[in-house]
Amino acid sequence: IAGEIDMLPSFLPKTIPFFEMLEEQNKMLRAVSHEVSLLFSGKSEPEACGGAVARLEAEADQKHRNIVRSLSQTFITPIDREDILRIDQGQEECIDRLQGLVTRVIVSGFDRIRFPASKIVQNIDAMLELTGLMLDGLSKRKDCHKTRVFRSLKEECDSILAVGLAELMDPQGDHPAELIDVIKWSRIYDKLETVLDQVNNLSEALEEAVLKNA
Repeated sequence: IAGEIDMLPSFLPKTIPFFEMLEEQNKMLRAVSHEVSLLFSGKSEPEACGGAVARLEAEADQKHRNIVRSLSQTFITPIDREDILRIDQGQEECIDRLQGLVTRVIVSGFDRIRFPASKIVQNIDAMLELTGLMLDGLSKRKDCHKTRVFRSLKEECDSILAVGLAELMDPQGDHPAELIDVIKWSRIYDKLETVLDQVNNLSEALEEAVLKNA
């Protein structure tokens, strides 16, 4: 009997700190966003930003694998496993898309950063700070809706993006270098739009989890 009692703990369901893991992943996401914000504000060089983002992405990728593996090893989760997986994948995808944006900037080799792009990145950074607050509230079962503020930032980004694209369609000259610049920036704006879409997806995943659990 004593031997059977000693073996009992190994059969008990594992308690895995999923919120802690998601919050660590979110910190990595916000660190990536901060690096991108420094790049688009002219406070960081593209190569330095690319190196920092690549290191953070590698750490975040490992965290993502740990979360997925942990989900397969336990029946007990603090919230629905589908919500955990959706938040995890949403954060991972945000990091990947931000890294893709940085890579595009490095490949393009710009002499200057256009103001609309800089402002959009600044708003994205603020939106991702809100996801951190939402995740913290979710872990404490608090009502942490940020829908109104988040929507306001998203709508502002959409307006600025439209202005930036319109600006591209009105070049100041027909010099080949200017036309090439227009093509490069149109691709940057495409990348920014995909980042915005993914950040919005992450926000929706968090909001739905809050509605079910707060």
